[in-house]
Amino acid sequence: MLALWAVGTAVLLSGVAMRSRGAIPWGGWIALALPSIWIVLAIVTRRSPGFPFLHYFEVVLTLVGAPLLTWLLTSVLLPDYAALPVPHRLRAIGVTIVVGVLAFLLGKFNHLFLTCADFAVSGNNDPANCAPGRPFHLL
Repeated sequence: MLALWAVGTAVLLSGVAMRSRGAIPWGGWIALALPSIWIVLAIVTRRSPGFPFLHYFEVVLTLVGAPLLTWLLTSVLLPDYAALPVPHRLRAIGVTIVVGVLAFLLGKFNHLFLTCADFAVSGNNDPANCAPGRPFHLL
């Protein structure tokens, strides 16, 4: 979620800086604001008990926000995307889906290449399936 927030906020702020160019459509502004809304809700509901809906909102935000954000990034970074032939656009969509699935699988099977110490060093919580061991060091 924080990675989605970071990318969304970076594009949102870039869009604000380039607003005179009309780089982001109005629906894009909403899509880019969703991760920030989630963080505000997380802060507010953490102090108030009885908000189990936040987890479901996070799931919906990820399932809706990630494709919207991908589309928005594509339209901002590749403005000629719409001019590509349909087979090329479908390949680009396919690559995006493959990368998303691979990212999910890497997260699911992180125990194959990361240890619990890797998560501790990065400041993240240990996942349930992390492998014990020392953190990875290049040198």
